[in-house]
Amino acid sequence: MTPVRLLYDQRPARRGSEISTRFNKQGQALGRKGEESRRRLLDATRELLAKGSIHKLSASAIARAASMASQSFYLYFKDIEEVIFALSSDAARDMEQIVTLIRQAPPGSAPELLSQTVVDAFSAYWDRNRPILNARNYIADSGNMDFLRLRQEATMPMLIAIADRIKVAASPSLTRGQAISRAVIVYLAMERLAARSGAPQYEPAGYEDVDLREAEIDILTLLFTPKEG
Repeated sequence: MTPVRLLYDQRPARRGSEISTRFNKQGQALGRKGEESRRRLLDATRELLAKGSIHKLSASAIARAASMASQSFYLYFKDIEEVIFALSSDAARDMEQIVTLIRQAPPGSAPELLSQTVVDAFSAYWDRNRPILNARNYIADSGNMDFLRLRQEATMPMLIAIADRIKVAASPSLTRGQAISRAVIVYLAMERLAARSGAPQYEPAGYEDVDLREAEIDILTLLFTPKEG
C-alpha cells in the first residue's frame, strides 16, 4: 500500500482567516455541491466497511454505493487509502471529547465514577467508528507510516490525559514516564476490548463482556485513586 502524502489540497480562503477551502483533484474549489458529493463518497465508504472487508473496497463500488458515476471518485480522492484516511481523521476528532471529559473532571472526582465514565465513553466512541478504526489500525499495522502517525496523533492526547490523572493520584512516588507507561498499558487493553466487542470471531472464553468492562473500570479506578503518603 502506498503512503498517503496529501489527503486533499487545502489552501486558506484568505490570509488570517481560520476558514479553509478544499480543492478537488483538478484544483477546483469545492462549493456546496462538491462538499456534498465528497461527503456522499465518505458515507458510502463507511457503510461498505461496516458490511464487508476492506479488501473488497473499490472506487467503483464506493461510487456506486454513493449513486455517483465511477469516475467521480477520482475527482475527490486519489485512491482507497485516501478516503479511509479522511474518515480516520474524522474519527480522531471525535475522540477529542473523551480527552475533554478526562481533563475537565474536577480534581476531587470519585475515581470509580470517573473510570466508569471514561470506559463507557471510549466504548461508545468505538461503537460509532468501529469500521473506520478497524480499517485504520489494519493499514497502520501493515506498516503505512501515514496511518501510524495518524493513529499516534489521535491516541496521544488521551494517553497523556490518563497519565496526568495517574500521576496526580500517585504523586510524588511516580515519575511522569512511569505514569505514561501505565496509561499505555491501560489504553491498549481498552482498545483491544473495544475492538473485540460484538465481533463474531471472538467467543467469550468463560467470561462475559460485562465482566471485562468491570475489570477495566476496577483497574482504572485503582490508578486514579489517590495514594496515602
